[in-house]
Amino acid sequence: MPKDFSLQFCSRSHTGKVKRNNEDYLRIHQNGFLAAIADGMGGTDFGEVASQIAVDASIEYLANTTSTKLLEKPAGELGNAVKYANEAIIAIQRNEEKYRTMGSTLTCFLMINNQLHFSWVGDSRIYIVRPENTSIQMLTKDHTLDRNKIDATLAPDLYRRAPSILTQKVGSILLIQPDTGCFELKAGDIIVACTDGLSDRIDDQLLLEYGLKFAGNLEGYADKLLDRALDCGGQDNISLILAQVMS
Repeated sequence: MPKDFSLQFCSRSHTGKVKRNNEDYLRIHQNGFLAAIADGMGGTDFGEVASQIAVDASIEYLANTTSTKLLEKPAGELGNAVKYANEAIIAIQRNEEKYRTMGSTLTCFLMINNQLHFSWVGDSRIYIVRPENTSIQMLTKDHTLDRNKIDATLAPDLYRRAPSILTQKVGSILLIQPDTGCFELKAGDIIVACTDGLSDRIDDQLLLEYGLKFAGNLEGYADKLLDRALDCGGQDNISLILAQVMS
């Protein structure tokens, strides 16, 4: 793939129908190849602060990293960006008691030539919709409790809530271990990064169906996904970043 391939972006973020605050935050960097999305937690304990710090810190780290380092060790630098975001939140937690319990998921991605490099902690996901062969693939794996390791008869409530209980987050004094990955992109591919307000309401098949229907219309795709998530209840904040690979 030529080096002059680009990403066409669009995004949406909505409070949803139930919550009063939008604790999600997303950002697309001006260079057009880098973006991040986060889902803050803490409610009145400033989850929206955590998500913004997480996104801004990770993008700041990557934007200030030399191109040589990014080309040589993209996965390592993306993982470092997530760790840098974690340290930024911890620094604020230590200085102000009111921020002590805030935290956030964080997922960031960067395109270099034909490669999508990404890193994450938590359950904000990245999918690839490939219109060329009508396929969808989830690239991330949620950092949540594994139901298969919980006895539903002994701990029914924990079993029920397991998919929503994070095992990693930014804003944790525990040692975090960001996961990283790489995926070879093709022209026409659509990157879908989203918080669980979307992924909990729209299954993979419907993500693919809408992606195929709106393959040449990212704005229409984004609007359809948001409308569908709201129609399905909109109990949580809903945020998404779409990026299509353009030649």
